[in-house]
Amino acid sequence: MPEVKGFHHISAFTKSMEDNLYFYTHIMGLRLVKQTVHQENFQTPHLFYGDYRGTPGTLLTFFVYPNIGQSYKNDPYFGTVTLTIPKGSMKYWKNRLKHYTIKFETDIEQSSINLVDPDGLGLRLQESIDRNLSTAPISGSEINEKHQLIQISKVDIHTSIVDKEKQFLKNWLALSDSFVLNPTSEEQINLIESHTDDRSRLGKGSIDHIALTVETAEDLKYFKVRAEKYGYEIEKLIDRHYFISLYVKSPSGLRIELATERPGFTIDEPLKQLGNRKITFNH
Repeated sequence: MPEVKGFHHISAFTKSMEDNLYFYTHIMGLRLVKQTVHQENFQTPHLFYGDYRGTPGTLLTFFVYPNIGQSYKNDPYFGTVTLTIPKGSMKYWKNRLKHYTIKFETDIEQSSINLVDPDGLGLRLQESIDRNLSTAPISGSEINEKHQLIQISKVDIHTSIVDKEKQFLKNWLALSDSFVLNPTSEEQINLIESHTDDRSRLGKGSIDHIALTVETAEDLKYFKVRAEKYGYEIEKLIDRHYFISLYVKSPSGLRIELATERPGFTIDEPLKQLGNRKITFNH
């Protein structure tokens, strides 16, 4: 049976391209690896940030909607995204966030820092249990390799039907009871019960979908058949140019994507030039 290899990317909404770019490249130290457009709405910019190569599992992506409204995070919604930082780098990150007057809270027991981005997206920086560096460290960054963000390690899902969501992840993806995606790299989906009848509304700082990595297009076909077998809603199987994607709705109505590792971002830009020009697509 094909396996999920870990996170691929998280896609959220931002109101300001300038603020988003400054926060994620200058303050958080990620590389802008692709400037493109929403492939179903070519007027909407789509930014991808990650490590030097744009490695799956390091990618945060944002659709830019200047007129987007406030989000309402009630039931259901994707919550905080946990990003791994190297062991021993908490002090560095606290000092860095203080320098840029970014508000945060520290959880000493969990070796983590909680903050929000300019749009209100919740982020948690959590020390790794080992000293693994980024898959592809960003050379030339003012943040030393020993402090750079490593990868996405956890995403919180808030839902009033936790049991159904758990069964979905087990049935469709064959995840264990701990919902660990990749035991060797601490990647995990964290389900949290919400206690409200109020519905969520997407807005700035909302996550549109989370994407998990599979190796090949054949793996996607396998998981499509598996979703059909269990009666889950399949939105589409589509070539996204940089990867092929399968979108499935969870019982809560949240969008979960499976995306292939390849071909990757160097299909239309050389590695050294990633993110330097805007890539557009024709109708």
